[in-house]
Order: sequence, then structure tokens, then C-alpha cells
Amino acid sequence: MFPRLVLLCFALQSSLLLTNAFFTDDSLVKMLTPESFKGALEPNATSMIAFVSSSNSDCQNMAPEYEKAALGLYPFVPSYAVNCDDEGNKDMCREQNVETFPTTKLFPRGNTEPPVVFEGSSDRSASSYFYWASRRIPSHVTKLYRVEEIQPWAEKTKEDAVVLLLTKEKKVPMLWKVLANQYLGRLELASHRDRRGKSSVALGMEKGEKKDAKVLVYPAGSTEYVRYEGIMKMDSLSNFFEAILDGSVDLKTANDKANAEEFTPDEKELEIERKQEAQRIALAHGGLTDFIDFEKAIKAGHGADYHDIHGYPGMMGETPKKKKSEDDDMEGEEFSPSNDDSMTEENTHRISDEL
Repeated sequence: MFPRLVLLCFALQSSLLLTNAFFTDDSLVKMLTPESFKGALEPNATSMIAFVSSSNSDCQNMAPEYEKAALGLYPFVPSYAVNCDDEGNKDMCREQNVETFPTTKLFPRGNTEPPVVFEGSSDRSASSYFYWASRRIPSHVTKLYRVEEIQPWAEKTKEDAVVLLLTKEKKVPMLWKVLANQYLGRLELASHRDRRGKSSVALGMEKGEKKDAKVLVYPAGSTEYVRYEGIMKMDSLSNFFEAILDGSVDLKTANDKANAEEFTPDEKELEIERKQEAQRIALAHGGLTDFIDFEKAIKAGHGADYHDIHGYPGMMGETPKKKKSEDDDMEGEEFSPSNDDSMTEENTHRISDEL
């Protein structure tokens, strides 16, 4: 009896080791079970799932590349993996028609649309996974190319609340694409490139700084915008949009609540930001093969912002400054990362380089 129990424990331990051996402890790739698989397929979200086998060498080779892609896609496209060698996952893998390993699928809108299978068996690099997934996020953003198009668009859609992004980026930010996908059928999102700030001035606002993004809400029945005053972060914008759609509070109240939100940097997210910056530098230099060297360089404080379109994970534009309270001295310094007691002077130098 005792030897049999030892063998059983060893088998269970081996199964767990095989399940978790693919990715590092701090990986952003989450392993799925049949129960968590259903929860991962949110109806209005895009997710990437790799079906792997512990005994397959191709899976072992793709794991670090897939993990790097997950870092680049965070937090907009969550990345998962399923170990099909696990007895509890075998039925799920059969239901997903997994016949070869690794098989990677992108679910554009949860289980409401058919998944797309990654076909690049000869190139399972991080760059390939990243571009394959990011370019297949459903595009439901209305693009307004000229400032003269904005008012007619607002008049055309005035029966419902609509939201316009003024961005200085060449492409529609991934955050805005993800939000448009999330709110499809409930809230129309549009985008206008305001490269030099001239459109902002034409609409009665300031030109703005290099990374500034502006979100303008046109309430139902109105062609006059209300400027969003909250944090340009995915969860903050989502909460604001939900308040608009809910209708339980007026737009001014929702905006005041968004404006009152205090941005508190999270050390884990800041670490992800540093890694993402290193990754983008590597991409700018031909790929992710030398990612570790770039990561070491950025952590040593030698990095520079090569892209000007990113920053704190899940956020557009500049990192918000700390709001002053009534107790703050009127001559007090503006918030910088160094004002946060949880951050060191070294971290401050690195973040200022990256943003």
C-alpha cells in the first residue's frame, strides 16, 4: 500500500511539474484547466491560447518565445496555455480539434466568433506571435481622417452617446481597439490623428504635449463634446464608459468621479513596463533574439524611449501626476515616481528614461 501511495504522489507531482515547466515563475502566460478555459473566453475580448504537449520538443522550444509575445501583448490580449498531456485537459483539447503540437489559437471575441489558428509552424518567434495576435484584434474603431469630419460624425450619431479619441500616434492605439471591441454594439468609438495638436486647437482645446491623448464624449442627443478628465487607463476608461451606459448618474458626476481617481503606480506593473520597453528596443533592432541583453541595459538605466507611444501598461499618454490635497503645500513639487515611498531613486531614473 505504501509503495503504491508513493508512486501515486510522484505521478501527481510529475504532472504538476510538466504543467508548469513551460514558463518562468513570473510569466504572464496563465495555464488553463477546463474550468478556467471557459472563463478565459470573455465574449467581447481577444485572447491567445497555446495548446501544448509536455513531451513535445517543439513546444519546449516555442515556450520562451510565446512568453515574450505575452509580455508584449499585455494587458490588452491575455495569453494562456493548455497542457494537453494533463489527463484532465485531454477532452478539452479534442473538442478544440488539437491534432499537432503546438497549436496556437486566437479567439477574437471569446467564443462568439470562430478562433484563428496560427499557421507559422516554421517561424514560432516572439515577433511572429506578437504581430499575428495584435493585427487580428477586431477593428471596430471609426477613423476620422480630417477635423472637418468630426462634427458631421457627431451629428450623424447623436441619437446615442459616442466617444472620440484624439491621438498623436500614427496608428490607432491597441487600447482603443480593445475598448472598441469590448463595447461593440453598445458604444461607438472613433479615432482622429491629431499629430501636431491643430485639431485640438480647432475644437477649442490646448495643443497638448508630445504624448497627449484626449477623449471626447458626445452625449446622446448632443453634438457638443464633454472632455474626459480621468486616467487614460483601460480599467479607468471602462468604468467611465459603464457609468455612461448605465445611465444611473449624469455625465458630469461620472466625469468628476473619474477625475478624482488617484493613480498609484504598482511595482509589479512598473517592472512589466521596464521589460516591455526593453522588448520594444529589441524589436526596433531587428527582433527579440537579443532581448535579454536589452533588458539588462534598460534595467541599468541606459535605455531611451524609441517609440514615444507607450508607457505604464494599459495606459495611453503621459503617466498622471499626483493630485494635490488640501493639506499639500501650495508650493509643493509635482508628483514624480520618486514621491512614491515604494520606489527608489534608481527606479525614478529608469522610469524617466522610459516614458
